[in-house]
Amino acid sequence: MNPETDLTTLAAVKAFLPIANTNSNDDATITALIKGCSADFLRATNRPDLLEADYIEVRQGDGGYRICLFHWPIGEITTLTVGGIVVPESADKIAPGYYFDNDIDPERSFNLYLVGQPFIDNAAVKIEYTAGYSSTPFDISQAVAEWVAQRYKQRPNLGTQIQRGAEGESLQQTEAAAPANTLACIERYKRRIPSVSRRYDEEQSRSPRGSVPGVFGRAR
Repeated sequence: MNPETDLTTLAAVKAFLPIANTNSNDDATITALIKGCSADFLRATNRPDLLEADYIEVRQGDGGYRICLFHWPIGEITTLTVGGIVVPESADKIAPGYYFDNDIDPERSFNLYLVGQPFIDNAAVKIEYTAGYSSTPFDISQAVAEWVAQRYKQRPNLGTQIQRGAEGESLQQTEAAAPANTLACIERYKRRIPSVSRRYDEEQSRSPRGSVPGVFGRAR
C-alpha cells in the first residue's frame, strides 16, 4: 500500500470480493481502482491531510485559551510560541503551558489549550506540529475496499447507462453511488471543523443570524 495515496490494500479488496490470492488476473485493474477510490474518498471528505504529516501554522491570538488547528488528529506539538516566547508543555493540564487532548475520539482532537496564560490578543502564534493518522484507520480501509469491490463488479458497464442482460438484451442500468457503509464512513471523516476564531463566535452570539458584515462562514 502506498501510504501517500492508497487507503486500502489489494489483499483487503480480494478478500472482500472474494478472489483467491493466487489469482492475479485482475490485480492491475483492482490496483488502479484502489487509487481512484482512495482519491475519491479524500476528495469527498475534503481531507487531503488525512495521513500523518508535519505542519507549521502562524496565527493571530484572540485573547482566549483555546486555538483550533487546521489539521487533525494532533499527534505532537513540536514548538509553540506566543508573541515570540516559547511556551512549554503542561505536565498535567494544570501546570502552566499548553496541552491537547489525546485521549478522545481522534476526530475531535484539533484543539490546543493554554493554562496560565491566553493566546495574547493580536500576538503572533506559531505552532509547529504533527497531525494526521499514522496509518489508515480500519474503518476507512474497509469502506474504500467495499467501494473498489463495487466498481470492480460493475465492469464492463461502469460509467454507462445501458448494460446487456444474460440473453443480450439491453437493460437500463442505475449507477449506484458508493456503498452505504462507505457513505457513512465519508460522513464520519468529512471536514467539519468548528470556527477557528473565538472572536467570530462571540460576534455571532451577539448578532442576528447571518448579519455579521464581512463574515462568510466558518472554516471547514
